[in-house]
Amino acid sequence: MNTVLRPLIVLISLMTGSVGVAPAWAQDGGRANPLIEVFIDARQPAYVIYQGVAADTSPLARQEMSGYSGLDGVTLVPWSVFRDNVDRYVAAGMRINEYPRQRTALGVLAMLKAKPGRPVAITWNGGIATSFFDFQHAVEVFEEFQENPVEYEKKRAAGAFGDPLNPEVQIKAMLGG
Repeated sequence: MNTVLRPLIVLISLMTGSVGVAPAWAQDGGRANPLIEVFIDARQPAYVIYQGVAADTSPLARQEMSGYSGLDGVTLVPWSVFRDNVDRYVAAGMRINEYPRQRTALGVLAMLKAKPGRPVAITWNGGIATSFFDFQHAVEVFEEFQENPVEYEKKRAAGAFGDPLNPEVQIKAMLGG
């Protein structure tokens, strides 16, 4: 199976019928349905997927996630541990950081809280992927980087790839900013 699709299919199958959306003012203690865990899938070298698990996630979906967490590269982390160590979790999937001035880790926290159940990925270059096309783009540019880092950097500097993974754009789009 296509390496881009495998982690996405797992996450889509784990999502409950509706994705909860927290109001903008919600904090951990202020949500009617707080996050309790984060599902992390790091099997794809081009990105690491994070998915918030809310208290009202169906028992069947939680059982499936628990089963997947036995796979190499897949873990379930308590929300409080993830929140308190988000910089470390986010940095783990980055090979380089093309967005050093972005507040990517804080953006990921906000995105997970606002839309639990919706997969968000940190890409190998410090970007954020939220759609199938973003995931695919991350894989393609990662492969290009692996083949020839010097040529990749020339193309990136010239804007040849566009910038669909820019954390600032992705965070604003998901949070409605």
